[in-house]
Amino acid sequence: MSASTAYRIFLYWLILAGLILFSVYVGWDLGVLEIILARDITRISVIVLLLLFFATIHCGYRSWFLTMQLLMAEKLNSCIKEDKNCEIRLFSNGQSLVQEYLEGLQKGDADQDKVILSEVMAERLRGTHQVGWFIAGMVIKLGLLGTVIGFVLMLSSISGLDNLDISDIKQLMQQMTQGMGVAMNTTMVGLVSSMLLGMQYLLLDRCADQVVTTGVGIGQDLCANEPVQE
Repeated sequence: MSASTAYRIFLYWLILAGLILFSVYVGWDLGVLEIILARDITRISVIVLLLLFFATIHCGYRSWFLTMQLLMAEKLNSCIKEDKNCEIRLFSNGQSLVQEYLEGLQKGDADQDKVILSEVMAERLRGTHQVGWFIAGMVIKLGLLGTVIGFVLMLSSISGLDNLDISDIKQLMQQMTQGMGVAMNTTMVGLVSSMLLGMQYLLLDRCADQVVTTGVGIGQDLCANEPVQE
């Protein structure tokens, strides 16, 4: 695996982030996003968009972290292939998770230890992705909350229908339209934000699995090269 392949992880995130930024710019330039935010009196759409922004920044950080992990794993792999007796401690403590996994393999003997070490490495590589998936689910729930609030606003506007006068019909229609706007806008923003976050964290999970697969493969080569002790 070359360095250019490792950098694809961060490149993929840059492409996704660029598409999101471009979509936001087009939506604001056409006035669509401004209308959505103006009609949402609950400000749920603003909260969802802020969550999308900060979660996207977090995805960028994690994609760069995984890129560095894959690059360091490739350096370790090259060192082991060039010299079977290569010192695998090329990086400082806590810098390379694959290096820590390989050091654990050299210390442990049982196959169960190897499985546990690989599971620990996979969990550390995925890091806070579960928090991201929670946010992706939460923005949908916030959108549904906005839907409920919008329908409540619609129903409250017709609560005094018995005393309705002809002159109040226009005001009633405006209130019902406002409630429907809140319901539809928050649902749309929540669904779109959840899909965008889902794509990013799915990419991160697949990239983390790639690093784990690379580390396990290096570990198998390392164990195969170790001399049998009599």
